[in-house]
Amino acid sequence: MTPLLGYRRRDGRFGVRNHVLVLSTVTCANRVVQRIGFEFPEVACIDQAAGCMSLDDDREITHRMLLGLARNPNVGAVCFVGLGCEQTPGRLLRDEIGDLKPAESVAIQSCGSSDQAIERVRSFVVEASRTLAAQPREPFDAADLVIATKCGASDWTSALASNPAVGVVSDRVVCAGGISMMGESAGWFGADHVLLGRARDERVREDILRVLRRLYENAMHRGKRIDEANPSPGNMAGGLTTLTEKALGGVRKSGESPIEGILAPGETPLGRGLWLLDNPSLDPASVAGMAAAGAQLVLFTTGRGTPIGSPICPVIKICASAAGSKRLAAHIDVDITDIVESGASIGSGADRIESLMHAVASGERTRAEAMGHREFVMPQVGVL
Repeated sequence: MTPLLGYRRRDGRFGVRNHVLVLSTVTCANRVVQRIGFEFPEVACIDQAAGCMSLDDDREITHRMLLGLARNPNVGAVCFVGLGCEQTPGRLLRDEIGDLKPAESVAIQSCGSSDQAIERVRSFVVEASRTLAAQPREPFDAADLVIATKCGASDWTSALASNPAVGVVSDRVVCAGGISMMGESAGWFGADHVLLGRARDERVREDILRVLRRLYENAMHRGKRIDEANPSPGNMAGGLTTLTEKALGGVRKSGESPIEGILAPGETPLGRGLWLLDNPSLDPASVAGMAAAGAQLVLFTTGRGTPIGSPICPVIKICASAAGSKRLAAHIDVDITDIVESGASIGSGADRIESLMHAVASGERTRAEAMGHREFVMPQVGVL
């Protein structure tokens, strides 16, 4: 197994990447962030469609998400870019970062023009990149791992092979003293009894039920059942015909560990163990929520194949479908089709996933990283 080598942060956590992050706090600043991305393709640049003219619930999510992304241990330095009159000011976010890492905020209105704002951000990026390039990787323990598990473009092989294999890896991380997280709360319906049975205590059970009630009631308020949007047409073509079937397979990514609690978008775990994330099923929004919760990397199972990545977290694609692995072979990091095709064990698949996870945590690039996939969607209050 590859030794774990990461970047030590001032709070004692370890990053598996050492990104300079340039983060738009409001849509009006997106062009500045995009220009920096064109000029510095190695910099993690995130623009987004939120940050102003939103009600308290969405505004709180946006604030927590932006702060969580900036605090992610894979980020070595961050620059918040805003207009100057938005509801989520970059200067406040910068102050909340404190001395955790190099941080700056730039407001276009204070600079006098977007071109001058670009120049200020450019100066920060050049200096921060120089500083981070001099930082060496250091050994860290498996107890310092923070992973998230995700499935997308799922089919029947996800439920029967790749998700269970990831679940074994999740349990191993938890057993070693690390943290594992699973999201997609709208995809738990039909497997809620499984999650409730693994809740650490009655408080956690009530929190899970509260989230499920909210999702159900939001859907009914719009005159729809939640299973009218889930599973997707691709899921059904791949053999997952009901939400219950999809959910029973999907929750297997979380293994068998006790559930310590449930986190709102942008919240981080309060301790070790397995945590649930109340975040959307839409893949880029779900992965964004995992990054904001502090995940160093994402184990992403897929049956039909999907290319998406993340600006911050390496996303490891795992596939047990021969058709999916052939269809999008260039995007698959771990091929475990032999579990389905020739009866290889779930444990052998988990061994291969864990081995690559350690290599990626120590610097090896995923297919998504190599191909430049950095999809991002800001989670907002909604049904799914």
